[in-house]
Amino acid sequence: MRTLIVVSGGDAPGINTLIGHYVQIASGRGDQVFGARGGFPGLLSGHIVPVPLTDVLPWMGRAGSILPTSRDPVLSQSGAGERIQEQLRAHQIDHILLFGGNGTLRHIPPLLRTWGIPCIGIPTTIDNDVPGTEISLGFDSACNAAYHAIDGVLATGHALNGRMFMVETLGGTCGRLALAVAHGAGAHAVLVPEFDYDEAWLADRLTAALSKVGFALLVLCEGAKGARTLADTLPQRTAVRMRDVRLGHAQRGATPSHRDRVLAAQMAQLATAGFAGGVANGIILVREGVPVLHQGGLPEGDTSPARALYDRINGLSD
Repeated sequence: MRTLIVVSGGDAPGINTLIGHYVQIASGRGDQVFGARGGFPGLLSGHIVPVPLTDVLPWMGRAGSILPTSRDPVLSQSGAGERIQEQLRAHQIDHILLFGGNGTLRHIPPLLRTWGIPCIGIPTTIDNDVPGTEISLGFDSACNAAYHAIDGVLATGHALNGRMFMVETLGGTCGRLALAVAHGAGAHAVLVPEFDYDEAWLADRLTAALSKVGFALLVLCEGAKGARTLADTLPQRTAVRMRDVRLGHAQRGATPSHRDRVLAAQMAQLATAGFAGGVANGIILVREGVPVLHQGGLPEGDTSPARALYDRINGLSD
């Protein structure tokens, strides 16, 4: 059995861990694993290389992806299906193990199914915005990276009172990551792209926290309204300087957490068993805390943050 691993879209902590576990299992079965360098553009160009166990083992604890990825939408090109099939036949590939986020897993597996190419998808995104799964690979690591930064700034907040802190997470237009971090960190306010807010209310909320505990913590998603201007406008309303911390892509490059490493191992086992059992179209999802192989396309589902939790953190449901 020959597997081709394709990483599509953004990277996430845990991808290398899962690749390592998958190669370990496959090698033990006498199977072979290959990788497309550069995602689907690399596959179309024939940039397919073996992924031996000796090469991947040193990468299992590292973030990023040992196989370069791409966001270039080349599969919309005329003849893309025939070209992929030619490459798979030339390398005697039996199926594709696909890593990706919401966009990748929503659009690419149906195309591969149409072209008769067996595929199992793995949700790998720190945004945690893949419908049907409680958590995606990399989300826990990204949360932990945010906590390290928040713990650092709040050390100053406790030692030197009278400060406001604004910590911006990644997430694009999805606020799940920011909401989870705000909840876990005990933030006084959280802003996400999905829900609107009033800046005067926000200033009052942070000022009240400052008066009560000596500091104020705001967590926001990079795509939230005012993410690029609040550091300047809030001090005008509060007369308190805002310390602005932007995690940026360092959050995506976080070291894989214990939870993500275990999840990667479980997903690798499920994918191997699925291919061995003849699964032609599936996605590995986490339901009630347990990874399962869902046969078929990506389920429909709501990927917006929980409004009740947002209201509770912001004191809107008191």
